[in-house]
Amino acid sequence: MRARACVMLLAAAAVLRVGAPAGAASADALLSAGVEAYLRGAPVHALADFALAARAAPRSALAALWAGVAAVAAGRMPEAAAWFREALARPHSAAEAGVAAAWLRRLSVLAAPPAPARRTWLEIAALARASNPRLTAGQARWVGQAVVAAAQRAGIDPWLLASVVYVESRFNHQSVSWAGAVGLGQLMPQTAAAAGVDARDPWGNLVGAARVLRWDYDEFRSWPLALAAYNAGADAVRRYGGIPPYAETRWYVAAVLYVYRQSVQTSTPPWYSVFGQ
Repeated sequence: MRARACVMLLAAAAVLRVGAPAGAASADALLSAGVEAYLRGAPVHALADFALAARAAPRSALAALWAGVAAVAAGRMPEAAAWFREALARPHSAAEAGVAAAWLRRLSVLAAPPAPARRTWLEIAALARASNPRLTAGQARWVGQAVVAAAQRAGIDPWLLASVVYVESRFNHQSVSWAGAVGLGQLMPQTAAAAGVDARDPWGNLVGAARVLRWDYDEFRSWPLALAAYNAGADAVRRYGGIPPYAETRWYVAAVLYVYRQSVQTSTPPWYSVFGQ
């Protein structure tokens, strides 16, 4: 949701304020220019500045870290992963290491999505249990049925809702974000209130998530834009006239659609045997 859409950018900005390792003044100037370009919504230009800064200051993890953030915002996910690994290979602070590692975990969704599945509640249940082993078989079955029912109520594809829940919480209803987003679909309290549901109730949370996705689709008539609005807020999509150039939002849209495309294939996933089918 919008309240957490810039979490990694804010973390990286906090690192920047601490100050980079000693380096040329030109590297500092390039870093400043890159941050300015990023904040005005020009991630490709920002990436060019950060890459130059990284070359000018080869011992600066900060320059590589910002290059990774800008690459995500520019939609260059493999390049972003390479920059985050480069940041970890350079001398770095604990804060810099935390930001790089967190982004690499996020990007891993694109490298190792769940195995393909067919469109049934039972296979969504199997995906839920494979993603969150703490679920009992009965709980996972309930989740699979509830995802399908909530999606059908809203008139959206159950596997799209399942993909959102996978990326948001790995089917963990106990998940609470730093900003206060709650549950399977990570609903903010104000979003849940607007959808008329209790975010703390698993069924209400799924109904609310599906309802918000449908509202966003009805406004933007595009699932990538609807997903961007779900993550960053509809106001941000309107303001930029498309997917906002936020690193987290660009990653989020790519991750959900990647998982969705993998999930709607027809082959039976290896984890389907969890339920003895």
